[in-house]
Amino acid sequence: MMARSVLEEDEAEGFKTGMQSFMELKIIEHGENEVKIALSGVKVRFANALRRAMIAEVPKLAIDEVNIYENNSLLYDEDLALRLGLIPLKTDDLSSYSDEDRISITLEAQSPDRAGYTMVYSKELISSDPHVEPAFDNIPIVKLISTEREISGMRSVAGQKISIEAIARRGIGKEHAKWQPVTSCSFKELKNVPRKANSEQLLFTIEGDGSLPVDDIVIEAARILRDKCNRLIEELANPRE
Repeated sequence: MMARSVLEEDEAEGFKTGMQSFMELKIIEHGENEVKIALSGVKVRFANALRRAMIAEVPKLAIDEVNIYENNSLLYDEDLALRLGLIPLKTDDLSSYSDEDRISITLEAQSPDRAGYTMVYSKELISSDPHVEPAFDNIPIVKLISTEREISGMRSVAGQKISIEAIARRGIGKEHAKWQPVTSCSFKELKNVPRKANSEQLLFTIEGDGSLPVDDIVIEAARILRDKCNRLIEELANPRE
């Protein structure tokens, strides 16, 4: 009960000094993958905790393993796997996937039959789950080149080919950067704005990578922070012996 009484005393003290404030939020700009939010009535440490939750704790799907059956392109196997892992994957309902679920994604492509090249894009990835697909179709993966050669007076074309199976799973940015749902997430103090007592006026800018709606990223991060605070209060109010 000690923790609860401390919280109650803290609230009471806030009312006495007139320092208690409530968070106010105003959407400044809102796009498909980017949102700018003005926050007031909060301290910088709260905004930073929210920012870190968006970067490191909001889950998403990403390619985690790559089985390469054939690759005679100019890219090493490791480079090809790295590019695939950084392609954002979107789904209709991320909550329907657990950390144990695995989604198979295949890719087979080859260079032209005659001299020249073809660029392989993310739209050519084929998912075993119709609800999981690349967030963007135009992400370049690899260039496959066909070259003309002459052997003993006979001309032929040497081509390049890739054949792979990638495995996607759910994870968080704390584990690896490929699971970060944001490409940019920052805040700064607003200048020339009346400042509330004991709080900051902040401009939050969040840019998603397309794997999740940007609104869902903010909401899930706030939910994660709320759950952490609730667990802390429960632990303090009911200490284990």
